[in-house]
Amino acid sequence: MLSSSLLLDRIKSLSELSGEFYFYEPRERLLNSGSGSPLEWQSVSPNEADSLSMGELDRYSLALCASLGSSVTKLSPEEAALLISERRLWQSVSLLWLSDHALSGDYCGAPHTASNCRVLLEEFGGSPQCRETYGSYGSRSIAIDPRYLSDELLESLQSLENYPVLDEDDCGALELELQAEAWESWAERDFQRALESRLSSLCGDETAEEITESLESDQLYSLFESLREEANEYWQSQSSPDQWIDVERIVERASSSLLLSLLSSSASEELSRLLAPLEAV
Repeated sequence: MLSSSLLLDRIKSLSELSGEFYFYEPRERLLNSGSGSPLEWQSVSPNEADSLSMGELDRYSLALCASLGSSVTKLSPEEAALLISERRLWQSVSLLWLSDHALSGDYCGAPHTASNCRVLLEEFGGSPQCRETYGSYGSRSIAIDPRYLSDELLESLQSLENYPVLDEDDCGALELELQAEAWESWAERDFQRALESRLSSLCGDETAEEITESLESDQLYSLFESLREEANEYWQSQSSPDQWIDVERIVERASSSLLLSLLSSSASEELSRLLAPLEAV
């Protein structure tokens, strides 16, 4: 066990960073599914180096309240650590710290915070000092146990206060992954619809539908990228790591000449014939 002074120093160092302390007192965990095997409950030690549910983290400790015979809700992290040590409660309760710079989810975070989380887990995960945490709406972060906090991990966390990205390469790679996911899940469909609408105003609904449906997925993406660059539009995140881009604006700002040059040869020839009178005006 760490000396009280060293533990308090580490808690103080974490308190100076962007994040919060929580108590972790896991209840019994349900084993098996009940399908062909009996349901079992197993007591879980808070010192296990596994992933944690954010729902198991709390602002106060039932064990400390029971030990002190009162409802203690305003203990500082240092006071809490001393009380847990004095009453030898580390086997039933832990004090964990969550970093704001590694939190992400459907309604929080950004690509760089999601990247920080996976970089820290890759380098320091799998040990009691750094555990993965999951929560509702896809939230994810890391939980740091100050008792096992290494100098290397502390330095990484402190560096985020000066610059919020641990690994530029990983962050860039993650952004590309998220953009690819967004393209497959909704952007390709929305772009195709916007493109068809734009072409309809130029050459009629039937021809526009034939042209857009003739484009293969890779051709459609190449067209999207070229029009995106011409429109000077970029992917961005809005209150989550997920990527978003204004596909309608991209299509609206596309020149008819660029559309002609990038469409498939057969479609381009047909569109050129239909647009020739308009281009001549």
